[in-house]
Amino acid sequence: MVGMPFTGRLVDRYSSQTVSRVATAICLGGWAMLPLAASVPVLALMLLIAGLGTGVGDVAMNVQGHLIEQRRCKVLMPYWHGLFSFGAVAGALAGALAASLGLPLAWQLPGVSVVLMVAMWLATARYIPDAGLHPAGTQEQLEEPIFDEPQLLASDRPSVAELQRSTITHVEILLGIIVFATAVGEGAANDWLALMLVDNRGAPAAFGALTYAGFNVTMALGRFAGGLIIQRFGRAPVLRVAGTLASTGVAALCLVPSTLTALIGALAWGLGLSVVFPSAMSAAGEVPGRGSRAIAVVSTIGYGGFLFGAPLIGFLAHMMPLDRALLAVAALVLLVAILAPVAREHGRELVKA
Repeated sequence: MVGMPFTGRLVDRYSSQTVSRVATAICLGGWAMLPLAASVPVLALMLLIAGLGTGVGDVAMNVQGHLIEQRRCKVLMPYWHGLFSFGAVAGALAGALAASLGLPLAWQLPGVSVVLMVAMWLATARYIPDAGLHPAGTQEQLEEPIFDEPQLLASDRPSVAELQRSTITHVEILLGIIVFATAVGEGAANDWLALMLVDNRGAPAAFGALTYAGFNVTMALGRFAGGLIIQRFGRAPVLRVAGTLASTGVAALCLVPSTLTALIGALAWGLGLSVVFPSAMSAAGEVPGRGSRAIAVVSTIGYGGFLFGAPLIGFLAHMMPLDRALLAVAALVLLVAILAPVAREHGRELVKA
């Protein structure tokens, strides 16, 4: 979160490709050095470095993703965020395999970091220039072929001075609140869902793990399907339904003492939240005159939800049963449905599926 607010200015000055590469090097360098930590303060410093690179790289990748969406006139952001979910699964499986083979961390983390650095360098080589990031051009300009790079003129892009004079808009704040509520919902599921079912409802540990896995599977599947659905119906209607679905799923899980209802509620929880984060990134990129800086602002506000969500539920759980404390998540994610109109498309027409 420390690095996110500055990423928009860095992208404006150096390009999303350069910022992505440098941020990746910082992030992976921090992870590679972790086995060398000889004390808790040194470990904290290395994690701070890794987190800084992660936050900056996150914004820069979303900026490039939004640019490609504009050039293609298609909804692609949910698909990429779905790959993020599968990447988390791949990382967990790779770590489990390394642990089962007895491979020490001093070999694991540097080795993985080198492989990923090479992969990221090759992937970012296909990034397209950031000129034309802001949706101020004509529809004809937006529909030019994605790799027709000579047509991407610097004159189509507002100057850095113009961007610096612009201020944070109310749309960015509202989009940030949408992402914040979503992050609280995702974080609460990660931290409390299985624990609530096992400790509060007396469900078997295996059922708690299965329900949590179901939440993450529907998150990934919802993102892979979300792009086509948004192209067909538009962002605002889809987010309205998504927020309502997630809120209803959490409420049913918390209020109905049934294992089947808990499983269905968790699936609805994950499916409802799946498309919100990527959709808000796309909407932020369309804020007139702001582009990459709007994405940075919305990301910063949103990621605060991951920090806020776990202690909020923990605090409430000291005063009431955990299943009742999680009702706060139902109320928060309902904001997604209420604020959905601020995420409507601006500046481009989508290619209908």
